Parts: sequence; C-alpha cells; structure tokens
Amino acid sequence: MKKKVFIIGLGLIGGSLGLALRESPQVESITGFDREGTACDMAAAMGAVDRTAGLLEGAKEADVIIICTPLGVYHSVIEQIAPVLKPGVLLTDVGSTKVQVMELFNTLPFGVYAIGGHPMAGAETQGIAGADRYLFENAVYVLTAPADTPREMVRILENLLASTGARIKHMEAARHDELVATVSHIPHLAAVALVGLTEGRQEELMLAAGGFRDTTRVASSNPDLWEDIAFSNREPLIRQLNALGERLNELKKALENDDREGLKQQLERAKDIRDSIPKVRKGLIPFCHELVCIVPDRPGVIGQLGIILDQEDINIVDIEILRVREGDGGTIRLGVASSEQAEEAVQALQARGIKAWLR
Repeated sequence: MKKKVFIIGLGLIGGSLGLALRESPQVESITGFDREGTACDMAAAMGAVDRTAGLLEGAKEADVIIICTPLGVYHSVIEQIAPVLKPGVLLTDVGSTKVQVMELFNTLPFGVYAIGGHPMAGAETQGIAGADRYLFENAVYVLTAPADTPREMVRILENLLASTGARIKHMEAARHDELVATVSHIPHLAAVALVGLTEGRQEELMLAAGGFRDTTRVASSNPDLWEDIAFSNREPLIRQLNALGERLNELKKALENDDREGLKQQLERAKDIRDSIPKVRKGLIPFCHELVCIVPDRPGVIGQLGIILDQEDINIVDIEILRVREGDGGTIRLGVASSEQAEEAVQALQARGIKAWLR
C-alpha cells in the first residue's frame, strides 16, 4: 500500500528527501511543513512536496512522518503532533544524534512506531535552496530501530528510502552516537579550533591554501545547528576530545624530544588508516574511472568537452569543477564508466589540444 508522507522541516535535508521520495513507488503523496513560508513556497515550486499543510493537519493525515528540523525543535514538534497521530503511523527523523532522540520517541502514544534515522550527507549550501535529489546517493543512512519494532515497519522505511540511493545501516543508538562523535562531530570541533587559531588575522587567512580550506570547510556550518548536536552528544564528545588531546600531545612530545622516528611512525600510521577509507564516492555513480583536464575560461567549454566525448561514444557519468581562475582557465574532473573509456577520453581530448590525464 502506498504511503502518505509528511515532511516536517523543509531545509536542505527535508527538501532533498522530498525530491528523492517523489520517485518511490511506495509513495502516494508528499506533504510538507515549515515555519518559514518562503521554504514552503520553494519546496512546492521545485517539486519537493505535492503540497504544504499546517503541522497538525499534515501529521493527522500521514502514514509516515519524517522530522527534519534541528534537534532543539524535536521536543516541541512531538509534543504538538502526538495527540493527533493515527494508530500505526511510522515516525522517523534525520537527526545527527540518536540516544536523546530515541528517549524522546519513547514518549509517543501506544501504536505509533518510531525509528531513528541519520543520513550521513550534507552540503555547504543550507536551506531548501540547497536541496538535491541525489544528496543521499551512496551515502550511509543509519537506522536505529528499537528491538521491539515490528519487522514490517522497518521494511516499510527501508523500501521508502530505497529511492534515495542511500546505503542503509542498522545499529543501536548509543553505538551510533559513539561513532559519529569520532568521524563527524570531533572533525567539526577540530575545524572550529583550527579556524580559531587564526583569530581572524587577515595575514594568515590570505595564506590559507587548499589544506587549510579543506580541513576547516565544515566550520562554515550553521552554529545553532551544531550547538544542538554537540550538547545532544556531550558525553561521547568529551571522551573523544580527551582522546584527541592525547593524540596531539603525542605529536607535541615527539617534536619537543626531537623524536623524528616517533613522529614519522605517527605520520605513516595516519596515512595508512586514511588511505584505507573505502573509496565509495557519493554521487550519481558509485564507481567510476576518472580523468582530469585543464580547460580555458570561456563560454561553452564544458559543453565542448561533452561534444568531444560524445563523438567517441563516451558517456560522462560524473563531473566536478575542481578549481578555476577567472579569465584564465580551470581544472575539471570527469568520471566515465570504464578504464578503457577513460583512456580513450584522454586520447580524444589530447588530440584536440586539451591537456588531460588519468587520475
């Protein structure tokens, strides 16, 4: 049976879910709610929702409800919608922490099934304007279902999320929070600390190159959102901050003691671990073969690349502008389906005077 889906919160995640779920054969309709009228209007205009409705109206009619608001708003949302939820409704969320969320879900009326959710995806562009139908493609999407959740309800949610292209992983809420403290929340706080080291001094910021920019990119995220995240996962974060401090002290001691071998061992160990991260790219195609080319900065140059490869019967399955200098040129990454096509693409581009190489 097809489901009526209600998305509460039409920002980046809510809007992206709406766009992705529209393609699910399990969905009858998608209704949305947001406190900002402009977000509602844009979500409807871009096709992320079929219509918008009031919070209580949408919750009352829904078969599946997805809370996509900041964590700090959850309590108010659940308190308001709890009295109107129909028996058998499935409620889930997209929050970055899960222990406190699952505790809050335990206050829901009998007959309401709640499964925690966390898509490990995001973007620098916040709000509904950043919504992307492919935001979750190949991203890990964690579900934290209570042990007594009927298997049928879990299956319903899995089937709904299949259209997002995400890779579903099941785990306990506490385990989830421990893991994201290390791989998501600590990196954010570390980026905050690194940016703080500059104290905004323009002389230092002027010299900030790719390494600093890449490492601190997440520090540009919404401060209110991250305040909620940090305090909702406070205990695991404190433990991991202590562990990070110990790691930094080890590096400091190696420098103080002129221990080159000790420092090198830590650098090599870090490289080995970093290089072992699964190379599954989040994008339209999970596995593609890449080439890089340098093109001049002029109108239609990307289209020219497409025409050249089309003449060779090579389909571009992924594309990314790596860097650009206005008035000069830029570097573009192209993804194709096979290593043979990647080599043919490089040859075709080089034959037309475009610098290109396999990545």
